[in-house]
Amino acid sequence: MIVKQFLDEPLAQYGYAIISEGEMAVIDPGRNERTYLELAEATSSRIVASCLTHPHADFVSSYWAIAQKTGAKVYASELIGLQVPYIGLKDGDEISIGKVKLKAYLTPGHSPDSLTYVLYDEEGREYAAFTGDWLFIGDVGRADLRAKAGNIQKQREDQARDMYHSLRRMFSLLKDSTLVYPAHGAGTLCGKALKQFNASTIGVERMDNWAVILAHQADEQTFVEALVTGQPHIPKYFHSSVEINRRGPTSYEEALNRIQKLGPLTADSAKSIDRKATLVDARAAHLFRKGHLKGAINIPLGKSFNTWLGTLIAPNEPFYLIVSSEAAYESAIEQVLAIGYEAMLKGVFVGVQYSEETGPELFPDIEVLRNDGKTYTVIDVRDPDEVGANPLVPHALHIRLADLREQVHSIPTGKPIAVHCAGGYRSAVASSILLSAGKTPVYDISEAITRLAN
Repeated sequence: MIVKQFLDEPLAQYGYAIISEGEMAVIDPGRNERTYLELAEATSSRIVASCLTHPHADFVSSYWAIAQKTGAKVYASELIGLQVPYIGLKDGDEISIGKVKLKAYLTPGHSPDSLTYVLYDEEGREYAAFTGDWLFIGDVGRADLRAKAGNIQKQREDQARDMYHSLRRMFSLLKDSTLVYPAHGAGTLCGKALKQFNASTIGVERMDNWAVILAHQADEQTFVEALVTGQPHIPKYFHSSVEINRRGPTSYEEALNRIQKLGPLTADSAKSIDRKATLVDARAAHLFRKGHLKGAINIPLGKSFNTWLGTLIAPNEPFYLIVSSEAAYESAIEQVLAIGYEAMLKGVFVGVQYSEETGPELFPDIEVLRNDGKTYTVIDVRDPDEVGANPLVPHALHIRLADLREQVHSIPTGKPIAVHCAGGYRSAVASSILLSAGKTPVYDISEAITRLAN
């Protein structure tokens, strides 16, 4: 038996393959099906099962593309309502792969249709649990993503109650030695306190996972209140991704071909593009400040690029992409495809130096904010739980970055605007949003804010 874990680092997403006796199953495969197909070829295995733990909100899965290309059967909860042919599993149903088997357990809490697949080895021993977004390392899945999406929709308090009972039930069934393989690691927005590990055991989680401990020590209402408090923002694309996954996403190859047919845009193209579409400049912040297309929003390419793209740009919002090089193009497109945003992409500028405006400028002197700073309107774009008792600039307006585009016109005028976050990435994005909305002058406090924190 072979168990292989795959990582999509920008989304901290794990997919899995299980191989036994020349047969292979995949669980929660990421958008690019090629990595799973290549493993099957390298091990002379036939993919017979393509499994979902639930319809994911944060990434688009290749489960359907794999099934179409290999003839594998699709497995998911009978409650999920997939719009492609699949085998709907009930609690306790089993799937055979070679000489091993997967047993499905209904584990609602993150989603009403969540399954955990427990793997039994060739000797029938309980080996691992593939927990999806129900159980993470050090945390559990958030309960507030299915109020407006999916075949079954539930309010967060009802989901949190389901989570309470799922934890109590499953931790009475599973052995301490059973490995825990989740669908995400630290960095995902599907939970709030994940630890920096890619696997664990039921025994470790029983002793070290705050939610597991609380579910066994506290009453239901105490657990519900704790789970729904302090969760991160919900990106705009999450609800859309659930439905894309339920419909059966197109293959990575097909989506990539669609983008490639758009061809690279040139400097001359900038004069005739659709200015009603949003311009997303993925170059580094210092390049954006030197010069960019008027009205562009700067979301620098990096580990969290697609998370912020899907947070700030709505899934039905047409947009252009601006990148600095061919290498940046490949990385950016991979992240665009991971969240299913290829349909609204109208074109990509690659390495084009043409610009129409400059800024926002870096803030000139951080000591001004330390000593007074009331000559500026200061915007703190950190999340509320980050601000807490550490406001950094006491008189700042608190508008988290996820909400800034919708609230930009509520920002008072009459003073220069200075923007800060915790380290500089989000303030670069936020100051570009303010500049694109016509707020001037706008200053990015950037990394200098760390001096106020000391």
